[in-house]
Amino acid sequence: MRGQGVYRILYIIFALGTVHLILLCGVEAQRWLAQKQELQLVAGQTQALEAEISGIRGELQRAADPAYLERKARSLGYVYPNEELHAEPR
Repeated sequence: MRGQGVYRILYIIFALGTVHLILLCGVEAQRWLAQKQELQLVAGQTQALEAEISGIRGELQRAADPAYLERKARSLGYVYPNEELHAEPR
């Protein structure tokens, strides 16, 4: 009879350990999925930033061209001192 009590306690300890192991596996799986989603988000942000950097580098290359600078200035409303600015009616 006494031996059965020991086995019952060992069985309970084993069952609790198994439940604990299953819960730990679930937590780790959830953590893995969260990290995977975060990695995808960061990869998307990296691509967006690389595209922005590429655009800025192109803008810097075009900034060396005087004709481009003149077009840019005129689009902002700048004129040469001897020119008159005529506003378009709205």
